[in-house]
Amino acid sequence: MSIQDQEIFLSNIHPFGHLTPSQMSMCLQHMDIAYYPKDTILISPNNIPNTFFIIIKGSVFEYSKENNLIMDYQSEDSFDSNSLIYGKCEHTFKVHEELICYEIDKKAFLSLMEKNQEFKDFFLKDLVNKIKTLKDKEYTSELSSFMIAKVQDTLIHEACIVEEDTKLIDAIEKSMEFKTSTIIVKSKELGYGIITDSLLKVKVLLQGRDLTIPVKDIAIFPLLTIQKDDYLFEALTILVKRNIKRVGVVNSSGEMVGILEQIDILSHFANHTYVIESKIKNAKNVEDLKNASKDFLDIITSLQAKGVKIYHISNLIGQLNTKVYQKLYSLTLPKELQDNACLIVMGSEGRNEQIIKTDQDNALIVKDGVDVDQYRPYMKQLTDDLIALGYPPCEGNIMVSNPAWCKSFSDFKSDIVKWINNPDMKSYLDLAIFIDSFSVAGDKELLISLKEYVFNKAQNDLFLAYFAKSTTAFETPTAISNFIGKNSLINIKKAAIFPIVQGIRSLSLKEKIKETTTIKRIKILEDRKIIEKNMAAELVEAFEIVNTLRLKNHLEAINNAKPISNEIDTNTLGKIERDLLKESLKIVNEFKKFVSYIFKLDKIY
Repeated sequence: MSIQDQEIFLSNIHPFGHLTPSQMSMCLQHMDIAYYPKDTILISPNNIPNTFFIIIKGSVFEYSKENNLIMDYQSEDSFDSNSLIYGKCEHTFKVHEELICYEIDKKAFLSLMEKNQEFKDFFLKDLVNKIKTLKDKEYTSELSSFMIAKVQDTLIHEACIVEEDTKLIDAIEKSMEFKTSTIIVKSKELGYGIITDSLLKVKVLLQGRDLTIPVKDIAIFPLLTIQKDDYLFEALTILVKRNIKRVGVVNSSGEMVGILEQIDILSHFANHTYVIESKIKNAKNVEDLKNASKDFLDIITSLQAKGVKIYHISNLIGQLNTKVYQKLYSLTLPKELQDNACLIVMGSEGRNEQIIKTDQDNALIVKDGVDVDQYRPYMKQLTDDLIALGYPPCEGNIMVSNPAWCKSFSDFKSDIVKWINNPDMKSYLDLAIFIDSFSVAGDKELLISLKEYVFNKAQNDLFLAYFAKSTTAFETPTAISNFIGKNSLINIKKAAIFPIVQGIRSLSLKEKIKETTTIKRIKILEDRKIIEKNMAAELVEAFEIVNTLRLKNHLEAINNAKPISNEIDTNTLGKIERDLLKESLKIVNEFKKFVSYIFKLDKIY
């Protein structure tokens, strides 16, 4: 390999890419290529080397003092800066597959640390900050997609149009029916004009004019318009240039089809959320809701591509899903029934952590003394409508259409007693998703009271231990090398996401924490000194990483018209993704040990 090839190789490995040309040259001068056969001990507590290793080919395993495999290193991985910096090492590094590697002299490595602050900072950072550094990369801007978006791709408000001779009072009444403050005036000679609230104040209220005057007397002509198939940035250009807040939208024949507001254009640029919220709010039927929610996937895709934190994406989508449930509840149930019940979402929906619509877990709590049977046909309709909106049915039938999840407050109370006093696997599952429940419509006090009842009934050490035991139910690999080759699939939900969710959920139940979101639960547990600050930070980062990988996997499946799966092919991961996953799995395994210790899981069977 030439010097130039070596430089290219190093430049692609963080943080060597931050070296200046002279620093890179010095590094190359003190770097050699070495070969080690399988089973060679490179580093151990009794053998501290004088070189920094960067793998070209082969693999190295890192073992703890108890001889447990805690990390594997593959091509382009490096180790062990701590041995060189601190002159000691508690772990053992052993060649797993015959190794070809670069070795950088200790003096040169330490010299680079002194000369380059970014290089130094990376190797002196703790685990959480290293993860953040690896994640610190910019994603492609959304500007290109914005530039090719059409006016018809965003929210166009229905126009309140009146003829030019219409009395102003009549026009105002019509605008109130349309729930708009903008009146469009149609003139045979002048085309379209506009009357706004500010115009009414200036030309009518301040001048004391009669409300019976024709609208043409105060309307501003012409109303600037744009065609619905024009580019959205052209509309924005007009608004900015003319310092106005809205333009009319016309079809190819010049007929008015609606009004485009400045806030809608800006919202489109900011991932359409305001547009969708408005569509949901104004929905008059299920078809309107379907049109509103079909853009959820576009929001998710664009936010993920821009590198927005998974927590913010899930929170945003969770809020939009809540609005869909609220609107559907109001459309489905007669008004006199709505306040006597509480519609709840549970599981990942209740935690605000379901981004892609994978299933629906919901229930209805009905006030005692109110006939539950009158709700059942409406709940059947609500489930069918949710399916039509793209929320897949729950395989376990945990839905409001199931009488077992549409019942009175007292019946739910009886279920809680059964879940806790006579638990089996189904009871633990039902209790787990109920603990994560969140009220989306109706009387939320019904759920609050049931939650309080759960927390009080569950304060039994033996029960809590068995509840927490499923945290360790699935294997979390100690090294990605376990999945390279033929067995390259890893179920990211079972291996990493579920252990964090269930472990944190168990600790939250023990501490009577009413918050449902995993990240917020972690922070509350940290505040209460149940989890140390470093562990809390590591769990937040690990949870972010594994959920990001899962979301990326789901979106790729959708784009390729394949079934959504939690199994990730580790052979397809890039270098940084692989490093992040390694660190995350390490954190998950440490957390499992912590949960086992807190709940004394070794004492139960």
